[in-house]
Amino acid sequence: MRKTRHLFIGFAVICLISADCLGQEVAGSAIKIDGILGQEVSLPCSIAPPTFDDDVALVLWYKDESSTPIYSLDARRGVLGHGRHSSSDSYATRTYFSTVSKPATLQLTSVTEQDEGRYTCRVDFRIARTRYSEIMLTIIVPPHKPRITDEKGDVLATVAGPYNEGDRLVLLCESEGGKPTPSLTWWKDSELIDDSYEVTPQKITFNQLHVSALHRNDLMSVFTCEALNNNMSLPMTAYVKIDMNLKPIQLDIDGAYKPLSSGKLTELECKTSGSRPPAVVTWWKGNRKLKRTKNWITSNGNVSISTLIFQPSLEDNGKYLSCRAENPKITNSAIENGWKLEIYHVPILSLRLGSKLRHSHIQEGYDVYFECDITANPWVTDIGWEFERKELSTNTSAGIIISNQSLVLQKVNRSSRGRYTCTASNIQGEGVSNSLHLKVQYAPTCRIGQKSVYGAARHETVKIFCDVEADPTDVTFQWRFNNTKEVLDVTTFESEEKRSTATFSPRGDGDYGTILCWGKNSVGIQKEPCAFQLVPAGPPDAVANCSLQNQTEHSIELECFEGYDGGLSQHFVMEVHDTTFHKLRANLSSADARFYATGLPPGTNFVVIVYAVNAKGRSNAVVLRTSTLAVPLKQSQTETVWQMTFSPVLAILVAIVAGLVLVSCLIVLGMKARAKYHCPKGTSSAKVNSGHEENDVGNNKPNGQGDTYTTWDTITNDKLPASIPLLLQAQRLSPTLPESSGTIEAASCDYSLKCKETKVKLIGLSYNTGDSDIENTRV
Repeated sequence: MRKTRHLFIGFAVICLISADCLGQEVAGSAIKIDGILGQEVSLPCSIAPPTFDDDVALVLWYKDESSTPIYSLDARRGVLGHGRHSSSDSYATRTYFSTVSKPATLQLTSVTEQDEGRYTCRVDFRIARTRYSEIMLTIIVPPHKPRITDEKGDVLATVAGPYNEGDRLVLLCESEGGKPTPSLTWWKDSELIDDSYEVTPQKITFNQLHVSALHRNDLMSVFTCEALNNNMSLPMTAYVKIDMNLKPIQLDIDGAYKPLSSGKLTELECKTSGSRPPAVVTWWKGNRKLKRTKNWITSNGNVSISTLIFQPSLEDNGKYLSCRAENPKITNSAIENGWKLEIYHVPILSLRLGSKLRHSHIQEGYDVYFECDITANPWVTDIGWEFERKELSTNTSAGIIISNQSLVLQKVNRSSRGRYTCTASNIQGEGVSNSLHLKVQYAPTCRIGQKSVYGAARHETVKIFCDVEADPTDVTFQWRFNNTKEVLDVTTFESEEKRSTATFSPRGDGDYGTILCWGKNSVGIQKEPCAFQLVPAGPPDAVANCSLQNQTEHSIELECFEGYDGGLSQHFVMEVHDTTFHKLRANLSSADARFYATGLPPGTNFVVIVYAVNAKGRSNAVVLRTSTLAVPLKQSQTETVWQMTFSPVLAILVAIVAGLVLVSCLIVLGMKARAKYHCPKGTSSAKVNSGHEENDVGNNKPNGQGDTYTTWDTITNDKLPASIPLLLQAQRLSPTLPESSGTIEAASCDYSLKCKETKVKLIGLSYNTGDSDIENTRV
């Protein structure tokens, strides 16, 4: 074996020497092959024989200047496909010569930097000359993965930032190693943006990227650094995504630039977009931040919305209302949109007197000017004037002149006194001014409605009050007495402002007559005096025109006109007599001739007596006839027929009671027949049923209104008979009087009374009744 090896080596040396001598090797024909460190490389070698009858006998591979083959294929003892492959120890597991490929190749796997060099392939043929091929193998070492750092030197993994819109971007990419020296380039997405790189003495390649200002389209852009030193393998890369804060770019206000109504709640909506993160939205009125807002962000985060609930006032007119959107992470990123407010409002009016008038010195006969100052937006379309809430219009004959915002009253008098207002309207509504009370000073005049007739008995002292209307109220008075025979000045009086009181005490007929009173103030003297009549005092006159105001089941309401009071203070009395039970149901007293009686039995006829009373006596009575309403029947059953069941015991009890009632009725009829038989002809017994005690006298409830009313019959206003109970008895004992009879005479007697014929006239009826010793009903 050793002998064979020595022979192989010697043969190879001889062959090399002989080949060199024969000039078979051509240095300039070397093939250059690049291999990537750690990968596989194929070194080509042509083994095709020059003629068809020739074949390969031996293939040898050498590296550099070594005389020892690193690989051999020996087919000298057979065909090439069954040749013997062998390799040196350092290439034993990494090399294989493939004869299948065209050309044949020496495949070298997991190449290292030591594999770089010149490889020689020697092919011996059986007939032809030996062929040599040279291959220059270069081993390429890829660079290390690049590293990206920011301006602060922080290593960036996958995201850089966040940067603010407009910021400068500085990124440094470094890569170590690599043979040959790699190129280092920056790419944005798929676009080359920087290929300028440098190499340090330490064999570190770097490339620093400068972007002067980031824009919105740089958001989430991918910046990639590539290190590449061959075109056989993929480049080594590192990349970062750019995170950014963006400014808001759009802001819109829904409802802007429209006039707003004062005092009316308004809802305005502000929308902004483009900010990252979402913008903070605020509302401003001038330099004051508004707080009644509601903010939210849409689901995609792109739009921020703010709603303002705003109640403008008149003072807001002309102020600047704005919506502001700002990204708090970016300085000076705020955008703003707004407008000057135009506030519509109801006209605001201020009423004043003309500038040359003094309110405290306006007297009758003066001309008065009113000015209505108006503040309105939009301007008013109508202006009006009111006096005591009644509309005024131009009336030159009455001295009223209206000219737009001015009112002129010519020659004012007492009737001009009162409250004046001006009104104006626009599309927002109607405004009313302050009420200006015009005071017109005037000379005294008599107060309307004061008492003008005074009654007094001889040697009775009476005070007469003289009341006047005047402005100013500091009034001095004078009095005079006139009895048709003489006119005398009265000196016994007292005065206080607008009232003067004179005291009189008549001693004879000449002390009764007319009394006159005058007043005087700074404006002037009273033109027409106040006249009073001093007359002898007497009983009051009867009331008149009594009418039923209301009528219910249990009440009646009556109102009459008052008569002359006889010169003295008077009051009024109403008596309500039950004609069925001959009972006084109500006795009411009132300061005026209006009465309201309650608690009366329903469906009952009454005689009502009304008269006036003063210190000298009472008036003639007015007698009237009326009734309360009957209680309506209540229907408690339905259309169906009532069904009643009786027990035998109940039937027996009903029969017994019915028998007792029948016997009682027979006894009563017998007694009545006997009494009639004993009564003298032409007379009747007056029997009063006093056993019914319902609704006693004492009605003194205040006046009121009932549900229904009806008319009643007035009996008379002549003098009331001496005995009211006898009158009622006469009515009670004459149930069969015809309605259409004129004057019917009826006799009434009582066994305990002496009767004299006295005629009492009623409306439609006339009774003859007798005087008695029964006293009149007292008031």
